[in-house]
Amino acid sequence: MSANESPDGPELLRIAGTMARFGGWSVDARTHQLELSAEARAILALPPSGPLDLATVFTLHPEEWRPVVAAHLERCLTAGEPFDIESPMRTTDGELLTIRTIGEAARGADGSIERAHGAVWDITATAEQRERTRALEARLEATLNTITDGMLFIDHEGRFTFVNDDGARMLQSSVESLEGVRVLDAFPEAAGTSFLAALETSLTRRERTITRDYYPPLDAIFEATIYPSDNGVAVYLKDVTEEERLRDEREESARRLAEQAALIEAAKDAMIVRDLDGHITYWNRAAAALYGWSATEAIGRAEHELLYDDTAAYDDAVAHTLRDDYWSGELDQRTRSGRALVAECRWQLLRDGSGAPESIFAVVSDITAEKKAQEARLRAQRMESLGTLTGGIAHDLNNVLTPILMSVQLLEQGEDDAGRREILKTMEGAVKRGADMIRQVLSFARGVEGRRVEVDVVRLVDDVVAYAQDVLPESVHLDLVLDTSLPATSGDPTQLLQILVNLVTNARDAMPSGGTLRIRSSELVLEDTYSSVSHLAMPGRYVAIDVEDSGHGMSPEVAEKIFEPFFTTKDIGKGTGLGLATSLAIVRSHGGFMQVYSELGRGTRFTVGLPVSSSPRADSPAAARPEALLPRGHGERILVVDDESTILQITCQTLELHGYRTLRAANGREAIDVIASSDEPVDLVLTDMMMPVMDGAALSAHLEEEHPVIPVIAASGLNSNGGVARAVGMGVSRFLPKPYTTSMLLTTVRDTLLEHRVDGMVTE
Repeated sequence: MSANESPDGPELLRIAGTMARFGGWSVDARTHQLELSAEARAILALPPSGPLDLATVFTLHPEEWRPVVAAHLERCLTAGEPFDIESPMRTTDGELLTIRTIGEAARGADGSIERAHGAVWDITATAEQRERTRALEARLEATLNTITDGMLFIDHEGRFTFVNDDGARMLQSSVESLEGVRVLDAFPEAAGTSFLAALETSLTRRERTITRDYYPPLDAIFEATIYPSDNGVAVYLKDVTEEERLRDEREESARRLAEQAALIEAAKDAMIVRDLDGHITYWNRAAAALYGWSATEAIGRAEHELLYDDTAAYDDAVAHTLRDDYWSGELDQRTRSGRALVAECRWQLLRDGSGAPESIFAVVSDITAEKKAQEARLRAQRMESLGTLTGGIAHDLNNVLTPILMSVQLLEQGEDDAGRREILKTMEGAVKRGADMIRQVLSFARGVEGRRVEVDVVRLVDDVVAYAQDVLPESVHLDLVLDTSLPATSGDPTQLLQILVNLVTNARDAMPSGGTLRIRSSELVLEDTYSSVSHLAMPGRYVAIDVEDSGHGMSPEVAEKIFEPFFTTKDIGKGTGLGLATSLAIVRSHGGFMQVYSELGRGTRFTVGLPVSSSPRADSPAAARPEALLPRGHGERILVVDDESTILQITCQTLELHGYRTLRAANGREAIDVIASSDEPVDLVLTDMMMPVMDGAALSAHLEEEHPVIPVIAASGLNSNGGVARAVGMGVSRFLPKPYTTSMLLTTVRDTLLEHRVDGMVTE
């Protein structure tokens, strides 16, 4: 292929249409004859060829949608009015789809409308996911607003970021007037109170705190349970004014209530009186209903033997009551049937006429269901409920959007037709908007973004190295390859250090029997075409930090899930499954990217890419576009071997766009067959190292034995262990680490071919 040639435009459009499920359509203004592209016919399960009746195709729309679509088409054909609509359509196979239809008028030389034409997209998956997202967000907000107590989220700056309806009511304010306002600005009288002290403790020490205090401006007593989180604290606020009043009344009238037991038989709470030896002397009707023993069966028996499996907490409560006259708290109990329950207990010490302790009066409420609901809320708040949703969505959608975006960018190169370029620009814009929406949802789920300052990356790496030296056992060797002249990045240094500390901790845990932990830092430049599967990253300069271990590694199935919230490979109790999800969220909020490479049983490498700070530097003159410096080929035949179809396709297209001819194989066995059946010699083999059937190491060994004149470039996500290490001495000329950029790919191919000139071929 010459330097000025480009891939066939219609064929590339067909490939892109098949991948993105879109096709074209046209309706003649005079005859109303409908024409659909092969891709559009495939989407609607229509025959691949033959005439189509417009009215028949219209019947694929639900009846209520037909006049709507027909009206848009008619205005386009008569008035030249373009349209862009989403509507349901049922294929001829009966499958219900959501279709996006774009149309515009095509005019003749005299300006009259000759036809309407446009494109159709199958956006069923996108529409369904959009509706699920909306429903889950609405469900979360509705759930929080059904809680009868206050739920408040406060960030590290002391600002309310969420207040539910009952919380606003308890604070005698409105949601709108509180959200975004600092606590002390809304309630200046709270300064110096126990609530502010507890809030400060939770924010600075990340400890759960509980406080109960009277707040004069609202004439109310509040109990606040404060839970720390990465984005601040969550406050469970309960108005206990009435509870405190009742408590005072109970303390004053406990003896009278015991003497008038008949008056409390109808009480809903269990009420029990026991002597100082623990034997039950009174057992009301609610106690019988709760525990299953009648008053006749319970009275006279020891309470601790009847209701408790573990008496340690019970004994502590008794001691507290005897010392302070009153105790309240929660105890684990059991019923006659063996059912476990959580009891909220209020115990009052009763005295005889001389003032000597006589018995203990207990009021017991079954709060088992409430505790389970509270635990469910706490689990949902373990990194904010929306983080669970958006983390998984972003992981999956970015993997879908990345190859689409890269393919569209490749299609744009060398495309001269203005109409097709406009369609491709529209597709690219839609993909980028989708990526932007993912980042926006993540930002909402994370709450506050954190401060942004100039961060010295060299110092940041030094800090994590110091941490690694402190936490690594003697059986783990620390290997450092650090660039001490790295440029700075912009971000929150605490959050960035959190990412690296998490990666080092995971690497340590992956090597229980010892091994090597490698930390590397370097500068990386991503061109427009990013020739690897990764999270969406914009072109530019990045500081790359690698954390690599020689531990047990991960299977591809596990590696695909590690960024999902609450997914963990660690034993129960040893991992929350939130570390990598949080790290990924932080990296994305800083405009960077994160990638993982792993081989089962051989190790794992994480790469964190952070954008170089945009602050101007005197020693950074403007440079020409990277594309102008990329080396080109002269028709050499390159065999690309990779089991990842997206990488295989994009790598081949990149090579073809820069003057090479390509052959493709999905594994080493296929590669051998391709070479054997090729009618022209293969000038170079670029092979992945981890593949099914036959991996790259076995392929390179075979080529060295059977085809020693063919140079081999090995590509892998790991550059020390596994397949690459096995390939040393097996005919591998160069190693290309993943992710590789267009520049890295083309330069490595050019340099390898220069060292192995075949039949006088020379590259630029």
